[in-house]
Amino acid sequence: MKTTAEVATQELDKAKSIIDQFINSCSHNLKSPLTSIEGLVSIANYSMTKEETRRCLDLIHNCASNMVEMIQKLEDYTVNLRRELADEEIKPDQLLAQIFEEYNEVIESKPISVSIKISEHMKWFGDRHLHYLILKNLIQNSILFSDPDKKIKKVDVQVDVTRGSVSVEISDNGIGISEAEQRKLFKPFHRGSIQSKGGGLGLFLVKGLLDKIKATMLIDSVDHVGTSVFLSIPNN
Repeated sequence: MKTTAEVATQELDKAKSIIDQFINSCSHNLKSPLTSIEGLVSIANYSMTKEETRRCLDLIHNCASNMVEMIQKLEDYTVNLRRELADEEIKPDQLLAQIFEEYNEVIESKPISVSIKISEHMKWFGDRHLHYLILKNLIQNSILFSDPDKKIKKVDVQVDVTRGSVSVEISDNGIGISEAEQRKLFKPFHRGSIQSKGGGLGLFLVKGLLDKIKATMLIDSVDHVGTSVFLSIPNN
């Protein structure tokens, strides 16, 4: 069994590796939106109408938001990878309600039909914030990668809490993931779809946090059909 010092050293080495990858990717992942912002500012200066200026400002805002999100997810990864895990009761109905509330505007605009089924045979104990980050990233993907060509768009979440584990299934009928892209899902800064607007760190963050709590994840996806994610999480 590894000592506490050995575990800490291993996690620190992993965090350093991520930072190295982040620095190496800065040229593409940060320079590109900064170049876009610079160009949009120039266009805005010569815009003839308020509508054109407003459109440029909206695009600048989107570029900046994506950069902030990417840096925030990297921070979430490194901070949560190092800190001690909390042991507190997690109420799945409240946790899911919080997450879906954050994306309520997007859900209504698409629109997406949301179904939540919870079965609690025992109380769920673990680190609430860490589980929130995991489920938020996965549910966000199901919402953002909905299929615009389908009249009925769905996101279904099922949670089954037992004495030893918590099973979570997140299913959607979105755009799906091709077999080629599925092999690259957990690489940092990888964007698997043209619909991806973020920094490509979501699933990479999820994988690291799942490893920390010794949970497992299985992804079953068919291109243009939909995606199902299955989690098995230890119940403390």
